[in-house]
Amino acid sequence: MEVLRRNRRKIAIGSAAIAATAAAGYALYRVYNKNVSKLGGWDAQGKGSDAKRASNEPETLTSDAEIEEVFQKLRQVAAKQGFSTWSPALTGDLLSPELNKVVGITAKLKELKAAAAKGGEKLELWKELKVETFAQCVAVVWGISVLNSFLSVQLMIIARISTLFKLHAPPNSELQYNDVRTLLEKELEKVIDRFMKKTLRDICSISTESAAKALDSVDLKRMMSFGDVLSTLACISSTTEFRISGKGWARTLLSAKKDGEDSDTTCSKSEAELRDQYHSNLRRVLEGQDFEFAVSVSARSVSDMLMNRCKDLFIMQTEQRSGAKRTRESEGARALPLAKVVPLVSTSTEQIIADCNPIIEYEVSKLPEVIRACADAFSVHVA
Repeated sequence: MEVLRRNRRKIAIGSAAIAATAAAGYALYRVYNKNVSKLGGWDAQGKGSDAKRASNEPETLTSDAEIEEVFQKLRQVAAKQGFSTWSPALTGDLLSPELNKVVGITAKLKELKAAAAKGGEKLELWKELKVETFAQCVAVVWGISVLNSFLSVQLMIIARISTLFKLHAPPNSELQYNDVRTLLEKELEKVIDRFMKKTLRDICSISTESAAKALDSVDLKRMMSFGDVLSTLACISSTTEFRISGKGWARTLLSAKKDGEDSDTTCSKSEAELRDQYHSNLRRVLEGQDFEFAVSVSARSVSDMLMNRCKDLFIMQTEQRSGAKRTRESEGARALPLAKVVPLVSTSTEQIIADCNPIIEYEVSKLPEVIRACADAFSVHVA
């Protein structure tokens, strides 16, 4: 057990992969199944391991190098297949007419332009477009960041519960390992489904309200430097973050009902205990600072990537307008009317949505704060 404690952060990196089979098929399960007896060596020590394990000492991982090798393999599978399994549903919702009003408003403006329409209707649509564009940008950043962190800690919890069950289930248990994994995967699906149907829509609604307040008095003709764009988005983002997480992420992401209350009332006692364990551990993780830091830093990382793309577009646009390229030293003098900034923000947001899988796999999943949140989720189960 002491070895487990010392290496729990390494274990945390890879253990999330164990449960990623819930959505990614059996690619990970084959890796896990090959190494599960080795992973169990820590918990078996000093607790009377069975004759088979005792007679096969090499099956126990004892060195840091061995632990690192196994879990790095698992980590690679999780990083690649975890978030990407749920991202189609996320991006589909973010681009749907319900949550993405930018496309609809833009289409109406094109129709009015084709009809050479002028006056109040066009102006009102432009005002609505500036708000919805900035709101969508912020909602995408937080939607991607929250879902990935939320999913990662749940995969970690499922991995640990499943591992312990496989290693220590009584011979006469009514549940088999596959039953446990399937049951917990269904619980995860219920929780993520609630995120999609409620939390994501709350994020979008709050970001729209925040954008409306921030941009209400900003005229479409107002000249904005890129610094002005950053400040505006930062204001909207911080307001949105405060409103969605001000009372704690557990309250935001979990049902107000008692843990496991939504579960099937016909389940057995063993199944009910597993569900209660899952929901109790999840709540404890979401109430911790590590999860809060993971979400916040993830959002900053995604936002930085979005803004870098927007900055490139901004520079290109100012150069086209000026008719001559400017040096980096003169970037502070670059400015565009807000009406010209709106499509740049929209394009950058669409690019981030399209690239969210590699962004999570190669950037966000490697952030120390995200790994630490996974370690916290794993350590909940370490007695």
